[in-house]
Amino acid sequence: MNNKWKQFLFGLVALLILLPCQVLAIPANLNNIRVTHSDNSTRLEIALTQSQSYRVSTLSNPDRLVLELKETKLAIPLPLIPKQNPLMIAINSKYPDPSSLRLIIDLKQLVHCKISTESKKIILDLYSQRIVKLTQPKAIALPEPFRIVSDPGHGGKDPGAIGKNGTQEKKIVMGISHHLAKLINKQPGMRAVLTRKGDYFVPLRGRLRLAHKGKADLFVAIHADSYFNNRSSGASVYAISHRGATSEAARWLAQRENYSELGQVDLGELVDKSYVLRSVLIDLAQTATVKHSLHLGNTVLSALNEVTNLHYNQVEQAPFVVLKSPDIPSILVEIGFLSNPKEEERLRKKHYQEQMAQALFNGIQKYIKKYSVIKNA
Repeated sequence: MNNKWKQFLFGLVALLILLPCQVLAIPANLNNIRVTHSDNSTRLEIALTQSQSYRVSTLSNPDRLVLELKETKLAIPLPLIPKQNPLMIAINSKYPDPSSLRLIIDLKQLVHCKISTESKKIILDLYSQRIVKLTQPKAIALPEPFRIVSDPGHGGKDPGAIGKNGTQEKKIVMGISHHLAKLINKQPGMRAVLTRKGDYFVPLRGRLRLAHKGKADLFVAIHADSYFNNRSSGASVYAISHRGATSEAARWLAQRENYSELGQVDLGELVDKSYVLRSVLIDLAQTATVKHSLHLGNTVLSALNEVTNLHYNQVEQAPFVVLKSPDIPSILVEIGFLSNPKEEERLRKKHYQEQMAQALFNGIQKYIKKYSVIKNA
């Protein structure tokens, strides 16, 4: 192969690696800020050229409200705030990185912030805390809930493992999954998606389709183990293996009709000749997903260790089908061994099932706080 041909191939690969950034990152301009106020409230209407990711938080000493906008540029001068405004002093701007805009709103006092969206607008309604009592003074607003799939294994014609006393895995994991979903739905900004709500069979890839249809951010499959050695006991947590991820990448590339959406990228819009580009996009997504699956697995494993012994002290990796979503961090939890009579007896008790669900929830919540990005519509 001559040098000119090598240079051409090198340039082509470099271009393909850069293309995902162009596909994923579409910048917006902030082209208007309208501020109106009454005696105890202020409204900010922020107009963009297109809808964009954002995050809102409050700070104290001094009191401030911070709005961060991804892939956004300020295209207008910031408005001056009149002295008679009851809540605001001024609006300032910063760029924490070249592609993100941060608006800092200096406040006269701590406020309650209600957030809504309208077409390409973000609307912030600020109210005096003298009028509105806050339950979470520094809460981060989550306009779009964080969705967690609670996936009870087996069901219907497939009972799963069966204990010595006839305990069926499908019933035990159903109880734990339902209680986990209740805990998730009680938490502001979080929503549960159940892959089955009763005793019926759902195919493994059907569970993945439900997760994508429900716009899941995390996937937690719940199972109970069985082994010929009835002394085996304890909980285990699994994430996808690299071998499983590699095989799934090939499936995504081969079955474009069934797997067209990868995060914010519509792979179906790419032309047939873009096989290499599609491969790069999937590989990038999978690398991040495996990393976050391991983070999630570790926080859940640590939480389970508070209520039960562990069969493995670290997150194991295996090519389970339900863990193969390239863009959804996923784990499979074996909550115990039905083949162990003592563990079978514990798993039959509703109180113990609730303890296990609480431990799973604690691990999920810790992961979201430590590793996850606040999401919005």
